[in-house]
Amino acid sequence: MSYNDFKDSQFMNALANRSDLEIFVENKVSIFALELFFGLDDVLNTLSAAVTGGSDDAKTDILYVNRDQGSIVLVQAYEAQTFKKSAKGNKGADLSYAVNVLLASPENDIPLGIKPHVLDAREALKSGEINMLHIWYVHNLPENEQIKQQMQPILAPAQELLTKYQKHEFDINISIKEVGLETLDVFYKSSKQAIIIDEEIYLNQPSKGFRVSDSDWDTFVTTVSGDWLASLYRKFDRTELFSANVRGFMGANNKDNDKVINAGIQASARTSPIDFFVFNNGITALVHEFTLDENDQTKIKSIKGISIVNGAQTTGSLGSLDNDINLDNIQVGVRFIKCENKDKIESITRYNNSQNRVLQSDFRANDAIQKRLREEFTKFNSAEYDGGLRGVTSTDRKLKIDAHSAAQALMAWHGNPSDSYHKKMAIWDNDELYSLAFHPTITAGHILFIYTLLEATNLLKDDLRLKDKKNETQQNEKEFLAFLNERGSAFMIIHAMSKIIEVLLETNVKCTYGIAFNQKLQRDTCINLWKDLLTKLSHNLKTLKPGLKNRLSNSNEIASVTNEFSSAFGTIFLTLKDQIRNNPYKNFVDKINNKI
Repeated sequence: MSYNDFKDSQFMNALANRSDLEIFVENKVSIFALELFFGLDDVLNTLSAAVTGGSDDAKTDILYVNRDQGSIVLVQAYEAQTFKKSAKGNKGADLSYAVNVLLASPENDIPLGIKPHVLDAREALKSGEINMLHIWYVHNLPENEQIKQQMQPILAPAQELLTKYQKHEFDINISIKEVGLETLDVFYKSSKQAIIIDEEIYLNQPSKGFRVSDSDWDTFVTTVSGDWLASLYRKFDRTELFSANVRGFMGANNKDNDKVINAGIQASARTSPIDFFVFNNGITALVHEFTLDENDQTKIKSIKGISIVNGAQTTGSLGSLDNDINLDNIQVGVRFIKCENKDKIESITRYNNSQNRVLQSDFRANDAIQKRLREEFTKFNSAEYDGGLRGVTSTDRKLKIDAHSAAQALMAWHGNPSDSYHKKMAIWDNDELYSLAFHPTITAGHILFIYTLLEATNLLKDDLRLKDKKNETQQNEKEFLAFLNERGSAFMIIHAMSKIIEVLLETNVKCTYGIAFNQKLQRDTCINLWKDLLTKLSHNLKTLKPGLKNRLSNSNEIASVTNEFSSAFGTIFLTLKDQIRNNPYKNFVDKINNKI
């Protein structure tokens, strides 16, 4: 497609309606791209930490580590304010420097604005949690062949730098990509429509099978050759081929369960091609249309359009084998499904996609606590809570309270920030952790109280980062920004605030899981109250930094620095109160509901 205006892009039109992303300013295109690519629910609290800090970013605007999906994404971003036919070129040198800082610079030479991000990424690489490194030049203009050519020389040196991290039973792959309007539109379309590939595809030869139909769908069940399936993987863009599949092909190695399966698929293809049919579950694919042989309605000739719903691992495993391996003797079972009903398509995708792992939160989503909380939140006009229930769509993304992020924040307040950081899903699985975060007495107001503190911490970091880019930060602000850039700092702050809340109130907390802001307050007001308080306490909050060592792994250190912070604050509070003859934080305290 040719682009003559931003409005020609579905991605850009959708972004124009995402006011919640405005806080990311010049990085909002990249943030939206990452949200779509990884299927993220809570952008602010997930990706804010990935945005590099301040003016010293080593040519890297975002460094996102996604351990769950085994990926690191290094982003250099450019957002044009007026439409042009191409983005700025000469990206080779900038990206080469960024990659070198990420993978090779001595620790003491890493710029402070990106140091926490780099060390976190290196730790993930060393520990075997990463199998894919993406290097993106993201912009909001048409892609350009010259820019692609400028970026390609980065690949070989980057692969060489990666060798020191290749200590595991699998390869760490690397992808260098210009992500302009063409790719951004693919990301967006993949999130909105099940089938993107629209062309007619002929089978190698008519294949025998049978047809099953109902009022909403029409299906043909047959077999295809391994060679035909592999050819799809090699020909089409993978995001398009797997547009209805939540993960797509993960890559084949022998590291973890998913990837052991992929390696096993490849081994079967090499050594037992005839038996492959009975070893493999086959694939399910959505199509616009299928054409049967006019002389024999039990044979299928071709399909129009395809999106592989289930079987991405099979398709990718066969397609990534060397081209000289003969796949003609392999037969793979396949169901081609034609369906126009949008709701039914979503159900087909959900129920057929075996890669759609059952999350621990799925089991809690309909317990009495989460049901009650969802009902309580209906009384708030500035918050919508999903309670771990998947498939819930917010009327306004600014209103959304993600249950998983809320659980982490609650764990930091009521428990240990180390568990918040390292046991995100275990909170939902472990009865003790779950009851610590979601006690039976917890109220919706209390969740909003803690969640807005998490939001305030991340938003304050973004404010300081933008201020630092303009060289307007004072020394204390620079130091506080450096602290906020550290992994897990938000959870550390939440934990510390829980230790001083009674000092602020000058009384005990009447209901541990009920303390909240006054319900009449709007969410933005709550966030700003926390931001104002955190700014006033910034000199003291920096002292919590030792507790962040090794990604909050030292519980003794966390307890020690938190106790020191609490004691110091108590002294400061009494001194200030004695001077002004009033609670120095009265404006904040007056907005709190501390009743049984």
